[in-house]
Amino acid sequence: MRKPRYRTAARNVRALAVGLALCLPLIGCSPTDVVTPTADELQTPQSSAVSAATWTDGAWPFTVERGELICIGPADDRGVFIVTDTGDMFALNPAAIHMAPEVGATADLDPIWRQHPDLPGVKMNVSPMIVYALALC
Repeated sequence: MRKPRYRTAARNVRALAVGLALCLPLIGCSPTDVVTPTADELQTPQSSAVSAATWTDGAWPFTVERGELICIGPADDRGVFIVTDTGDMFALNPAAIHMAPEVGATADLDPIWRQHPDLPGVKMNVSPMIVYALALC
């Protein structure tokens, strides 16, 4: 079974922060030049399983039947992602889109974003999913 990408991404972010904190002083940067990540920024991502079968806040907006919602980032700018059963991670909000390359996620939701059945060319509303995820964070 593959290790979820977000766990590896969180570990990589922590390793990068520690590496920078240790290496930058050696190349001539003073401690005031280094921004030390807060505990919030280095926290383990929080997650919650969701599925079309149990979703009650409007129509299910994805073409996959289930996934795991995760939040990554500082409290004032959390990125919300959905991880599919195949391990693919997709960004759901602007903060997640911004950090997608750093955490190994896809910024484009289109591959799993369901088309609205009554409105051609319109996608289903993902806002309730984002609100739900942010409330869990």
